[in-house]
Amino acid sequence: MNVNDILKELKLSLMVNKNIDESVYNDYIKTINIYKKGFNDYIVVVKSQFGLLAIKQFRQTIENEIKNILKEDVNVSFTYEQEYKKQLEKTEIINKDHSDIINKKAKKINENTFENFVIGSSNEQAFIAVQTVSKNPGVTYNPLFIYGESGMGKTHLLKAAKNYIETNFSDLKVGYMSGDEFARKAVDILQKTHKEIEQFKNEISQNDVLIIDDVQFLSYKEKTNEIFFTIFNNFIENDKQLFFSSDKSPELLNGFDNRLITRFNMGLSIAIQKLDNKTATAIIKKEIKNQNIKAEVTSEAINFISNYYSDDVRKIKGSVSRLNFWSQQNPEEKIITIEIVSDLFRDIPTSKLGILNVKKIKEVVSEKYGISVNAIDGKARSKSIVTARHIAMYLTKEILNHTLAQIGEEFGGRDHTTVINAERKIESMLKKDKQLKKTVDILKNKILTK
Repeated sequence: MNVNDILKELKLSLMVNKNIDESVYNDYIKTINIYKKGFNDYIVVVKSQFGLLAIKQFRQTIENEIKNILKEDVNVSFTYEQEYKKQLEKTEIINKDHSDIINKKAKKINENTFENFVIGSSNEQAFIAVQTVSKNPGVTYNPLFIYGESGMGKTHLLKAAKNYIETNFSDLKVGYMSGDEFARKAVDILQKTHKEIEQFKNEISQNDVLIIDDVQFLSYKEKTNEIFFTIFNNFIENDKQLFFSSDKSPELLNGFDNRLITRFNMGLSIAIQKLDNKTATAIIKKEIKNQNIKAEVTSEAINFISNYYSDDVRKIKGSVSRLNFWSQQNPEEKIITIEIVSDLFRDIPTSKLGILNVKKIKEVVSEKYGISVNAIDGKARSKSIVTARHIAMYLTKEILNHTLAQIGEEFGGRDHTTVINAERKIESMLKKDKQLKKTVDILKNKILTK
């Protein structure tokens, strides 16, 4: 039995428990989650620290219910959401030995190469441009200006350029810094003497290649811009390569002298677009391999992650780290399914889940059964309509975790007991009918990834 099933049965039993006040259930228990920590360990996660205190007297009841559902003696612990997330964030250092930790920074820099950059339609032109310039620094496209939203791979490309040039042009000195780092150093040096300011300019100008990531952080800093302008001109006049990245194209950057905007446009400005689904999927697969996840991750599970995290490569890597953490905690699980992933990512922000609503669930189910959405909400009792209605109710509870009362209201103003009966009936049928289970799995996947 997976944790989704355990959680559903647990909430149903606690909801009708006469010893638990309705307000306590609605305020603190209705929103709990359950995660499997190991072979025989489960953790109950409450929304807040206050909620954890509020259910203190019911912990034994909850633990007993879980054991009754599983029909075995298991270890149950309790925590709250913020604390649980802190544990997840430590994933990257799990199973790392001391030498790995010491060399972590160097390893991360070396990870950013052209070879391990995942190319897709959204970033192909930027990749070609950076690689071409890196092979002939100072010859073509100077400066090279890459722009796009955060998390699209700009930093990876710039670090790949640094690594490539240092490896293939050992006589060239490459300077790499963030715009924020440059600004902080410039502000600090501006408090010092003219001689020290000139030394700062000369020190940076000693590089044969200069790479500044997130150059937008130099905006609205007049004195810093003057220093930057002098360094910029020095590089161009001496045919030394400049690479820049920004969250906006040069034309849209505010807070810069027009002379700098003009110079940003002297070479080549090229955008990295938002990741397309195909590229995001390829990045997920590569990251699963990089993190050496032993369990097989199904294509449906990968599609789920791609659907909700394709706007940011960092989020993709973080989501795979979460899979890795879960896999390490549950080594007996050899396959990571969409059910497991949707359970793991229950905390996806509402903005991400905005496209998931009851209307979408009804539309997908009604399309499958060849009936109208109105028929699902209506009172018709033909077998196909009733089955479709019950499945839609079941999936609404499964995916959106709405209350029974909410679901009843959303399905033609039905009573919550009708929803309970529908849910239990589908759960019972799923255990016996393999074809129905396959149908429901397909519907769920379509709803989550469409």
